[in-house]
Amino acid sequence: MMKEKIEELLVKVLGEGAEIVHEMLGGMMNISYLVKDKNDKKYIIYIPTEQANEMVDRPLEKEHQRIIYELGLTSKNVYFDEKAGIKINEFIEGDSLDKIAGFDYDKIATIFHKLHNSVMLSRVDYAPFTRFINEYEKEALQYEEPSQLYKQLRDFLFSKRNFLESQPLVLSHNDSQRSNIVKTPNDEYYFIDFEFVGNNDEIYDIAAFGNGTVSEGRKLLEKYYENNPSDNEIRRFYLWRIYISLQWYNVAITKHYRGEGEKHGFNFLDVANHFLTNAKDAYDGYHLEIKDQEVEDDTVKLIISTLDKVRHFLRKDGGDCEFISFNDGIVYVRMQGACQGCSFAYNDIKDLVEVILQEEVPGVVEVRLAE
Repeated sequence: MMKEKIEELLVKVLGEGAEIVHEMLGGMMNISYLVKDKNDKKYIIYIPTEQANEMVDRPLEKEHQRIIYELGLTSKNVYFDEKAGIKINEFIEGDSLDKIAGFDYDKIATIFHKLHNSVMLSRVDYAPFTRFINEYEKEALQYEEPSQLYKQLRDFLFSKRNFLESQPLVLSHNDSQRSNIVKTPNDEYYFIDFEFVGNNDEIYDIAAFGNGTVSEGRKLLEKYYENNPSDNEIRRFYLWRIYISLQWYNVAITKHYRGEGEKHGFNFLDVANHFLTNAKDAYDGYHLEIKDQEVEDDTVKLIISTLDKVRHFLRKDGGDCEFISFNDGIVYVRMQGACQGCSFAYNDIKDLVEVILQEEVPGVVEVRLAE
């Protein structure tokens, strides 16, 4: 959108004398400008990129902006073009946290609690894994084959999908990186940018704060849970951090091949490399802090007890199955009795045993015959 067109829009919305002050350093989804009216009252105008409009439900975003404004967590929206995705919000005097070194983690945790503890819910769930497969990764894979590191991290993450999707959902920002939180001169904190709001695990928002470094998100997790996060909460933090990093890796790859880097003078391959490194840092943090064997021991107990429930179906035909092992989300079983060597054994595994285990046991991705 040309600056002349922007200025025409400003006059239409804010009145004669409205003008652009300067361009803001934006994120990956918008170009933004600080603007003012004739009385020097400041606003921000957001002009979305092409990819952003493909990914964002604008009427829903407008609805979310209103909800979060009513919670006292952001500024007022004064213009919203739902078709073009252009919006004008009152300017929050201060700096986004990506531009400053000192901020109060306790106060940041407080605004997250206010959002997550509100009685309000979105009319949609964020559904991270569905988005990942159908939107972020789908296009990126058209451009290049992912590295072995990406595949390793993705496989590990998806082996934990059921566990992550089993968590309670709350109203979440879902893009709560430092650039989307503003600190005022009075040391107050507000959210901006509501393109991805929806119901999600509350820890997703905490993990998103670690876009720059995983350690920043990990520190916020401590404050959010009053310096006593549980093993479950730490585990979810690192897993969501891996997810978010791989998500933005795919977005950056797509933007590079679409030529948006050349258009805006931005190296999106550097961004992609940053997020792949960030994902690896979260993976290493997970294995440093989480004793997965304890978690897997509990999962194995649940797998065995669940198998006991389905055995009677197999035993009707003289068959049975034996649990062998559980590794990276995959349950290995050995068929016994009439099922051993039966041509229908594979169907029994996939249509019966796998379906029931996936429904009953968080973390089970697949069931296979042991060799």
